[in-house]
Amino acid sequence: MEPTTDSQERQRLRFEGLTHESNPAGRCIVGVTLEWCGHTHQGRAEGLETLQGRIKASSLAMLNAVMGAASRRMHLELLGVKAVRAFDGWVVITSLQAEAVGKSYRLLGSASCERDEELLRAAALAVLDASNRVLERYVRS
Repeated sequence: MEPTTDSQERQRLRFEGLTHESNPAGRCIVGVTLEWCGHTHQGRAEGLETLQGRIKASSLAMLNAVMGAASRRMHLELLGVKAVRAFDGWVVITSLQAEAVGKSYRLLGSASCERDEELLRAAALAVLDASNRVLERYVRS
């Protein structure tokens, strides 16, 4: 990756919000909104209405939003997502495979939260944490 110079301002995607909808069939839809330079990018994903299903849907929704922000010049694949109980809170860890311009990257990200209600947000932020450094060069192009 090319280093950032003084004339370049380091800018990253900013997490704006997350929505979660449940349906009676035991499924959920998670939506994520990102912002970069005044433009919003949204991603959605469907999953099972279980703890692991919601975390995975949140991660996939973030992947969709991130790839949209990069105008599909970068492909991201979720290899895994795991919520781990640590001390009095949670840590969400994600593993991603990224491919862009003939290069392949293995990315790892994490985010913590204290309450169960924050797990979906932490899962989305873990994906953003994993992808942001590599993504920065493709969003700007």
